[in-house]
Amino acid sequence: MAELRVRGTDEVLTDAAAIDAFVKGYGLGYERWDISKLHTEEARAMQAESEQERILKVFADEIAALKERGGYQSADVIALTPETPNLDALLAKFDKEHEHTEDEVRFVVDGRGVFTIHGEDDKVFDVEVHPGDLLVVPQGTWHWFDLCEDKTITCIRVFESKDGWVAHYRD
Repeated sequence: MAELRVRGTDEVLTDAAAIDAFVKGYGLGYERWDISKLHTEEARAMQAESEQERILKVFADEIAALKERGGYQSADVIALTPETPNLDALLAKFDKEHEHTEDEVRFVVDGRGVFTIHGEDDKVFDVEVHPGDLLVVPQGTWHWFDLCEDKTITCIRVFESKDGWVAHYRD
């Protein structure tokens, strides 16, 4: 379950409905998907060429509904661990304040990370996402991302274009 912390205050939200209501005020989307379905006997028996493909099959209905709702075109799975080659260089693309010309859509399958949002009202808040959390950061929203201490996350990424997102960094 996600945890939302408003910087410069003692405000911490851990209830899914409260997090959803808060982030909606900034145009973001938050919801929970049933992560337990990934660990059912049926899901474990699913035939797939890779673990990433199996994850996409297990959540195919949710991804299809999300694509229809948001006009998204493609989905993939990214897995980062401390063993990922050039992890620090890869993370350096995410941990500077940036925005995109399309939504950044992430569903956490495993691990955790922190999206930091810089609202138009200059309020800054962290959304620490955990398995089962879906976060939609709309285009044009200034934000950055970092992994938690264990530097491990597996996410389904959903894109509006086949090319994926391009970051535009703040000067």
